[in-house]
Amino acid sequence: MRLEEAKRDYYRRRAKEEGYRSRAAFKLKQLNNKYQLMRRGSKVVDIGAAPGGWTQVSSELVGNVGQVIGIDLEPIKAVSKNTIILLEDITSSTVVESITNALRGNKADLVLADLSPKLSGVWDMDHYKQIDLCNSAIDLLPPILKNGGSSVMKAFDGDEFQGLVKRLKQSFERVEISKPNASRKESSEMYLVGLDFTGQVPKRHSEVYQSLHPSGGHLDSALSDWHENPAT
Repeated sequence: MRLEEAKRDYYRRRAKEEGYRSRAAFKLKQLNNKYQLMRRGSKVVDIGAAPGGWTQVSSELVGNVGQVIGIDLEPIKAVSKNTIILLEDITSSTVVESITNALRGNKADLVLADLSPKLSGVWDMDHYKQIDLCNSAIDLLPPILKNGGSSVMKAFDGDEFQGLVKRLKQSFERVEISKPNASRKESSEMYLVGLDFTGQVPKRHSEVYQSLHPSGGHLDSALSDWHENPAT
């Protein structure tokens, strides 16, 4: 067995033994150990939560005085009393209201986005769709993430990656690119950690272009293909 296959099997086995719904739980654990993103009492929004591995980890770390809001188009089994699950599309006109209601009018300390589209096998298309999902998550930050808060976002490395990093750097005082040990080395996934949210995010590049060239065409939303892969 190759080293990468052994590592993948190791974390999958540990997830099963420890009761986590996906091996991705260990990616978040490792990121939290490095950046101290959550503590007892934190309020966390988990976007693209299915099947619930990151929601489980967050629930454990924030304790019964904290709160976790998990959001996905896919149904998610209940996690614990400190967790609320919302069956929502993140581009819907009601999603911000749903989140703020669940947070009882407060703002989150941390927003997670472990998003992946339904993969087509066509790399350029899958990469663009995944980055589009990340940008949709960034769009939600001003009304739901407190000033000084943090964010963790999975992104597929590729041509659109640096544009996403640039947008995050305009939204957070500090942005780091990380790849936890539980992530396979051969995988294109990277984790963008934003620290100390400024309270504002810049428009997407396409939105700026549209404002300058209003007659130009636009790309359709990829969110009809939004699907979280339990194996990640």
